Amino acid sequence: MSTGRDKPRLRKVERLTLQRGDEALIVLRDPTGLSEQVAFPQEASVVLDALDGQRTVPQIRQSLAMRGILDIELADLEALVRDLEAAGYLDDAAFRARWEAIHREFLASPVRRPRWAGLLYPDDPAALAELLAASIPDPSTRFTDADAALGVLLPHQPLPAAGAAVGAATRAAAGLCDEVLRKLPRARDIDLVVVLGTDYHPGLQPFVVTDKRYATPRGELPSDPALVRALDRRLPWIRREEIRHREAMSLELAAAVLQHLYDGACPPVLPVLCGPGAIELDEGGPVEAFLATMEHVLEDRRVLWWVTAELGHEGPAYGRPALTKERVAALMARDRAALAALADGRPDQLGRCCKDVPGLDPPSGTAALLTAARLFPVGYGADLVTYAAGRPVGADEGWIGLGGVRFTRPLGDADDDFTPSSLRVA
Repeated sequence: MSTGRDKPRLRKVERLTLQRGDEALIVLRDPTGLSEQVAFPQEASVVLDALDGQRTVPQIRQSLAMRGILDIELADLEALVRDLEAAGYLDDAAFRARWEAIHREFLASPVRRPRWAGLLYPDDPAALAELLAASIPDPSTRFTDADAALGVLLPHQPLPAAGAAVGAATRAAAGLCDEVLRKLPRARDIDLVVVLGTDYHPGLQPFVVTDKRYATPRGELPSDPALVRALDRRLPWIRREEIRHREAMSLELAAAVLQHLYDGACPPVLPVLCGPGAIELDEGGPVEAFLATMEHVLEDRRVLWWVTAELGHEGPAYGRPALTKERVAALMARDRAALAALADGRPDQLGRCCKDVPGLDPPSGTAALLTAARLFPVGYGADLVTYAAGRPVGADEGWIGLGGVRFTRPLGDADDDFTPSSLRVA
């Protein structure tokens, strides 16, 4: 328990504002997922700013009062600090013990257990099966004996339970999945599914893999431990931050869809988290080493690439400026240009579209999109490119760009036969 002798320090966490009726709140969110969200009155913001590890609780109270910022009873301030400590938001021994226990438990398990079931999709197996059957009907009709399919790009919006409130983006994502997930290779024609997932959590390494079996309420996907060991031998850092998979929303949602499609017969899966460090090519660095190693270890394998990434995320719902018609138009134009560059196998152009548009942040899935374009074989293309955009669920204003692409294998080496992909807007 924190006392007046402590000098509490707030961890590096996200702060979000929330208006609930007439009450203004500040919400703390732990980007590592180790602590649950907590909310405080907006007035507590100045207290949070003062938790810098330099002053005791009585000193913080005195400083706030003397500067005329906030007059708060010492008992109330101590109670707030205790609440932060109990929730795991202070950089202290209690949090470090929490982190160590969670980390140890995660690494010891051969299974990556569901983290988002009951939040982003149903936690009941029957309800999940029913929802996926409605969103992606008739899985058995979605396969072909042709060997043209290289992979897919899909968003990772929630899969809400029947009757739940959803935003336009969630509805659009379901339509994209239904349209893109066709002409897929059968399980017998695949040696491996490589899932490139967007990583929304902090980390030092550009990529992280795991040999844990991703689980959902419907069961576990098979993994490829031998392949992960081969990567680990060549890239000693590739599993150093394996704990990041614990919160991997994009990969967990992909696992649910793969289970639905392949119905217990899914080939082994290699889950790869792509973090912000994967965006820039680094001559002789870990990004280039990863790309070269993946090309080597996958050389003789029949791979289905599954890219789970989204495009622009804008507006107050994502901590960004208020939306305007001009901003939305610029976002959609940028997203479409990025999709076209990705579908046409032009990673350099894709990078420019993602990073060099004034006034817009890069698409949320930039790391996964660029990694896919760099790993795919030269000359790949697409036989379906579709784009949709809409508002997310929730009270805060926001806008999301979503892309769906079905990638195809190279037909030949002749650049003269290049034809730009045609983008369809949903």
